[in-house]
Amino acid sequence: MFKIYECQNAKSNIIELKVLSDSLVAYCTESHGVEIFDFNSCKIKKTYCLNPPTNICSFSPNLKLFAFINNQLLCVSDIESNELIYTAEVHDEEIVIISFDLSSSYIIAGTKQGKVLQYKINSSSHLFKLYTFACDRFDSKNNNIENFITAFAFYEKKFACSSYDGAIFVMDLLTKTNKNLISSNKARITALCFLDENTLLSANDNGKVDIFSLNRENSFRSIATPILDIKQIIIMPNPNYIMISGNSNVTTIIDIKNFKIAHSKYIKFHAEINKIALLNNNSLLVALRNNKILHVELPGITTLKSLILHNSFEKAFELIEKEPMLQGSQEHKKLEEMFQNSYEDALKALIDQKNILAIQILDAYKDIKCKQAIIRDLYHAFKYYPRFQELFLEKKYTLAYVISFKFEPLKKTPEYKKMEDIFKLVFLNAQRHVMQNNLSRAKDLLSEYSTVATKKPLIKLLLTQNREFVDLLKAIQRRDFQTVYRLVDKNELLKQIPNYVTLNTQIQESLQEIEAEIKIGKISKAEALLLTLEGIGHISEKVEDLHKKCQSVLLLKKAYEESDFKSCYEILDMHDYLKSVELGLLLEKHWFKLVLKCEEFALVGNIEDIQKTVGEFIDLRERSDKIRDLLRVGFHVRIGILADKKDLKSAETAIYVYIDEFGVDKEIEKIMKKFEKISSHKLALTQTNDEVIVKHR
Repeated sequence: MFKIYECQNAKSNIIELKVLSDSLVAYCTESHGVEIFDFNSCKIKKTYCLNPPTNICSFSPNLKLFAFINNQLLCVSDIESNELIYTAEVHDEEIVIISFDLSSSYIIAGTKQGKVLQYKINSSSHLFKLYTFACDRFDSKNNNIENFITAFAFYEKKFACSSYDGAIFVMDLLTKTNKNLISSNKARITALCFLDENTLLSANDNGKVDIFSLNRENSFRSIATPILDIKQIIIMPNPNYIMISGNSNVTTIIDIKNFKIAHSKYIKFHAEINKIALLNNNSLLVALRNNKILHVELPGITTLKSLILHNSFEKAFELIEKEPMLQGSQEHKKLEEMFQNSYEDALKALIDQKNILAIQILDAYKDIKCKQAIIRDLYHAFKYYPRFQELFLEKKYTLAYVISFKFEPLKKTPEYKKMEDIFKLVFLNAQRHVMQNNLSRAKDLLSEYSTVATKKPLIKLLLTQNREFVDLLKAIQRRDFQTVYRLVDKNELLKQIPNYVTLNTQIQESLQEIEAEIKIGKISKAEALLLTLEGIGHISEKVEDLHKKCQSVLLLKKAYEESDFKSCYEILDMHDYLKSVELGLLLEKHWFKLVLKCEEFALVGNIEDIQKTVGEFIDLRERSDKIRDLLRVGFHVRIGILADKKDLKSAETAIYVYIDEFGVDKEIEKIMKKFEKISSHKLALTQTNDEVIVKHR
């Protein structure tokens, strides 16, 4: 079923595997550094030795950088040149996991004590403490409390992290807003993966995969899997499926759309799986515990593409039937579209009486089981096409309808479409006569359609329950939606009336137009359109939601026009939807620039310019954590610079100012100890009954 090739045999345990390009792959081993090899030839291109060895590392998403922990240093090297471009002291932090953010500008690190730290590539120390999980797990061996970080996940601006005790924390990485702490069970989280902005997948050591809807409180589904201690979640080329792997020699495929196991033992290997990487949606790279790296051709995508390219449609459809993951994939859609186009071309040829051409067009599909009945019905239907044309030309529409209902493909002919247009005109004319109380004339007009099976119920409704019919037509004319939907709810047949069908189409188009107008800030136009949709029961919640969106955009625009930017960000953080509208995107872009500027100031200890830059934003409720983090880092660097310059008095003053503002945290304790060692001066910080310094952990 699978084509599997051995590509590499590493010299020690593989701890990281990353696809760098269409042809280059990198992996890091526990004892022998980094190897980069050509995927096509399986030949080593570069080798980087790490001294001492590492078991904590990460490759950047932009494929240019490699980060690793070396003793008490976080190191970043350039992959191309193998030059060390950045180091940061981790001090006594016991880092257990690191990862680059999606911009490749920051490194996120998780510690054994439940802390999540953010390092900037050009910074000599950690920039922010993003989150600290509660520590309630005692390690008797080391005599301390632990709750180590187990997994990270990123999606656009969102970031998720998890801890040993089963808790998950989610937030917007740039603003430190939209925080969400999830704690569904006490099982250890072993892997995280975003499916989209609002859907997070987590796996744990008891073999369960949880699917969380982040925009709905307490909304999640669990799927039990046969793999215990899941290590990786991989989104497959068809995003309705994920692959999981763990301490096992098999991979499992999960259908997350239907919340079920699709393949419990999808691929089986001769050794336990260590790491998996997806390559070009066509292949897997699998690192095993025995240090071998295998290339696995996915039977679906690669083969299907090749079969489509070579017009082997029968084999392509057979493959889709055997491989559920291919169903609904882009390649499957392309294949179905190709068949539909061929079907339409053959139908046109049959209409033009070019029967041989029609057979030639569909010849490639004649042996495909799932298409044989459709093709057979097409040919059979067109045996009756001459008779159907005769009846149409003779205006014997009743008999023509009988033939078209018996042979469905004839409904795609110009004659049938013309018949439908004629009926619509006749029906509208009959409606007009009913509204004028001229029932006999309406009956005369519709008499020739009275025996047509699909028209009969509607005609009967118009002629026998004409009061309801007239009421509906008048309500549609008045746009009295309450009456329209009350009548329709009483009688489903009324939904077939052309006027009603047209009305429903207009309503859906109006809703789409309103959404578009709100996005670009044209609220007057959006509200005018909303007024036309008042009183429509089945969309009342949607209309109310759009009204609220209009009001929130107006609030934002008013604050912006008044240059009240503090209120702008307060409003943005109250209404998350606003971050996707034109003005919200502009404001968030400005915030990003402001944060980057302040980070640069913080890294040189320039506290004054941080305060000047953030200005009135300094006490923004939702974003204050981010600003206070910037100021903390600024103080840390400032105190260090002053101490290095032997300006001990100023350094001491800065320490006291920091404590007044932020209290005594672990970072300032380190700085104080260093200061006291340099200055041989005991800082005047004591705890008495009258004065207690609260420690922030």
